[in-house]
Amino acid sequence: MTCLCPRAAAAATPLCSQQRVVEKQGTITVRMKTKPVIASLNDNTSIACQIHGYDIPLDSSKMGVTWSRKTSNTDKEETLFQFLAGNSTSYRLGTSISKDELIRGNASLFLPKVQFKEAGTYRCKVTVTPSAAEDTGVLEVVAQPVVNLFPEEVTIESDKEKTLSCEVKNFYPNSLNIRWVKVSKKHQDSGVAGEDICTGTSVENEDGTFNVISKLRLQPSLQDSGNVYRCIVSHKSLQDNLLVTATLTVTAPKSDVGTLAGICVGTILLCIFTTAVVAFIYKKYLKRIPPNIIAFTGNVEMKHLEDSVLYCQISGFRPKCIMVDFFLKKHQQEKEKIYSWKSIQQDTKQSSEGTALLEKFRDFQFQLNLQSRDNGTFEVSCTIHVRPNVHEHDNAELSLEISHEALQRGPTIRTTLLKVRAEPDLDPVLCSTDELKLDEPLTLTCRIHSFFPKTIELQWCKDEQALEESITSEETKRSDGLFFYTTNLTFVPKAEDVGKRFTCRAKHRHSHLYKESSWQLENLVLNPQVSEIVCDPSIPEVGKSVTLSCTMTNYYPAECQVRWIRDFEELGNAAVRMQDIQPNTATNLHHKASYITIMPQPEDHAVTYFMEVTHCSRTIRKAYPLMLKGFPKVTGPVFHPNDMKYGDPFSVTYEVMDFYPKDFQVQWLKEEDEIRSGSIMEDLKQDSKGCFHTSCKFDLTPTALDYGKKIVFRVKHETLTQPITKYMFLKLPAKSPTVSEIRATPARPNVDETICLEASISDFAPKDIKVAWYKDWMKLQEDNTLNPQIARNGLCFYVSKLQFSPKASDNKTSLRCEVIHLATHCFIEKFFELKLRDFSTSTGDLSTLTTNQNHEGSLTNPRSSILERAPTLTIQCLTNNPKAGENVTLQCFIYGISTDNTYVSWYKGRYPIEEGIENTDCEDKPGFTTSVNFKTKGDEKECKIRCEVVTEDETFEETYTLKLG
Repeated sequence: MTCLCPRAAAAATPLCSQQRVVEKQGTITVRMKTKPVIASLNDNTSIACQIHGYDIPLDSSKMGVTWSRKTSNTDKEETLFQFLAGNSTSYRLGTSISKDELIRGNASLFLPKVQFKEAGTYRCKVTVTPSAAEDTGVLEVVAQPVVNLFPEEVTIESDKEKTLSCEVKNFYPNSLNIRWVKVSKKHQDSGVAGEDICTGTSVENEDGTFNVISKLRLQPSLQDSGNVYRCIVSHKSLQDNLLVTATLTVTAPKSDVGTLAGICVGTILLCIFTTAVVAFIYKKYLKRIPPNIIAFTGNVEMKHLEDSVLYCQISGFRPKCIMVDFFLKKHQQEKEKIYSWKSIQQDTKQSSEGTALLEKFRDFQFQLNLQSRDNGTFEVSCTIHVRPNVHEHDNAELSLEISHEALQRGPTIRTTLLKVRAEPDLDPVLCSTDELKLDEPLTLTCRIHSFFPKTIELQWCKDEQALEESITSEETKRSDGLFFYTTNLTFVPKAEDVGKRFTCRAKHRHSHLYKESSWQLENLVLNPQVSEIVCDPSIPEVGKSVTLSCTMTNYYPAECQVRWIRDFEELGNAAVRMQDIQPNTATNLHHKASYITIMPQPEDHAVTYFMEVTHCSRTIRKAYPLMLKGFPKVTGPVFHPNDMKYGDPFSVTYEVMDFYPKDFQVQWLKEEDEIRSGSIMEDLKQDSKGCFHTSCKFDLTPTALDYGKKIVFRVKHETLTQPITKYMFLKLPAKSPTVSEIRATPARPNVDETICLEASISDFAPKDIKVAWYKDWMKLQEDNTLNPQIARNGLCFYVSKLQFSPKASDNKTSLRCEVIHLATHCFIEKFFELKLRDFSTSTGDLSTLTTNQNHEGSLTNPRSSILERAPTLTIQCLTNNPKAGENVTLQCFIYGISTDNTYVSWYKGRYPIEEGIENTDCEDKPGFTTSVNFKTKGDEKECKIRCEVVTEDETFEETYTLKLG
């Protein structure tokens, strides 16, 4: 008998068994149980693992423990729990190792609420630096059966028949023994004839446990009154057999006992021998016996589109001929026959009616088997395979009708009501943002779908803690009868939530198992609040110590990098001091202050000091210009107007103050060139301290040639060892060009006569453009060095010209001018059809030159040109007013490449569309089209469709939002 330790409510103790020692590496050994650990379903248990060979207590900082499991369903070991240098990681929800016990040499693994699927071989691997050892043990998960016997008190007339039913439920594993015993007045524990016992096939429940029913047929005499019948159940999960009893009471038939006894005595005296022989033959071979029916055992509560099995047992009848019909009555429909079977056709070909019904009702498959018994009766075992769906079979009535000549009142009917449900499916939990910020609300969303009926239980958990903040949408019914809805959990994450697993759970109310979808909070960021740099003293002086400081508050996690920079030179770590500010224990946020102490010299005046804080890939920069006492100070710039435009006057003003003596020099530069006109300086003014101040202004009218230029303002004074220099960049916008139609002189040239083509390119900035001329796809000319003129509006203007002597073969040739503006990534091309004099045309119009086609776009549009450009993908819907649940056709045009060595994929959301894709090369223009035809879902309002094109060198894609009616 296997020894089971008592179960605990919160933490289970290791189960009793002998121990062994295996694998010794270094100086430690690991001991686990040699006998399997047996735990009941949903109980808490632990698997023992003892460490020997080291002094107690052990140093947990030098230890590592890994628990893994290998089940019968897989050859791969699965890691359940890891302990490494004081840190624990659980890969199976709820597993743990007690740190207090670990340092005492006990590395037992605690497993809460064990399930059948967790049975298997467990490995405990322990490392105590520098030694390691491991051992294995076996966990078996069982469920104890529940046994009911009915009726418990049996009253029956003599020579009548009745059945005892022993129902055994919710046991695991499937192996089980049921034994019937009769206890009479004369004999103890006498066996029961096997022909009177009918034990069905065990049926699996949705939680993995099993049910089975065993029946005992009774046909007692008066002498059997007072007998006790026992149903004895033996199972692996039981220390002792389970026993249930029923007491039998037999009564005499309701008739005139005296008269009947006289007639019987007379008859027996006259015909005792003949009657005995006839009675024996009749009872053994000729007596008609009605069938005993056990109908529709198994689980009539079925799962949507999952194979289910029902069983029927028809036994103890004579003669052999019997007819079995099955009927199905769907909700609000008439009853229909779905299968018919006759025993006389058992050994012949099935009837045409049965074959036709099987073809019509493919969701039901029947297997009937006729057998003869030793007592001259017959039995039929029937197995019904059902693949139900919610829409057709929920609440449908399945009935069994049996016709037999021993049934005096006509056919016997048994009926059961089918219940079909669909377990909920959960999509992955999605987070509303990729940047998780501390103390900023975030929303987790989970779509729960494909369930029936619509009433389910929903729960959000943080690890094992239930949460109540979820919001659930209304259930929506799909066209297939299943329901779906979306649930949202909105919460404000805290620092202590890092590493927590948020789980959405859903199940039907009668189900024991939750379906789950989880999301783990791995990274949480709150960038620091960085103060302005503070100078102490507030008015620094040459040769006196100055401290610059800056504080960083309310940030998480703690890791951040601080740099101090003098102009463009980084100061060494030796000059930087960091000080931790007492953290807020309630929020777990961090605070720091950074200091730098300098001894300023005259050359440090007006030098800008920067403090850079880098936290989680984000950099925050603060600046402080060091203005020393007694030295000139420069403030600005001030712009007028604020928005700079081409061709409009614009001014920049700097203030120069606190300088003495009054002699100083001002210099304005554009890039490295000194500006000698346009600068104005106001008259000097003297303040109450005797220092001077003035304003310096520079006026200019910006043009395209000033795009991105740097303006420098420089001040020289006798107190300065180096000039004070201020920089600003002209923030002028880039303007894409306008290109005219191509003009030709002469309009209709002769063969070998030189023709001049020109195109005007205007209103662009900056000046950098590229112009190329083509005959068909052959390049004729490229303008590399351009000197555009400046128009009155301040923008560039350029005329590109091409001289070309056509041949006779050039008639109706397409000439093309390509313009590329680099700053705006603008690509424009103009076309011109060349028509030579004295050549006839199909249109009859020889006097005009036509522009066939003009294209404008960005540099990403496809066509071989001066720059390499990626193909353009354009998706359009070819179906008018697309609707949910119907077929839709989309087409994408890929310009500039062919289908050769090109692979096209279409995606709906994240899932690829496998069928309905066609690719066709275009004959009238470079490129090809790809189309896809697919059927949308009935509950969709919109969906994202993506076309992906893969060439030998690159991958391109385009996304289209399909709106559905």
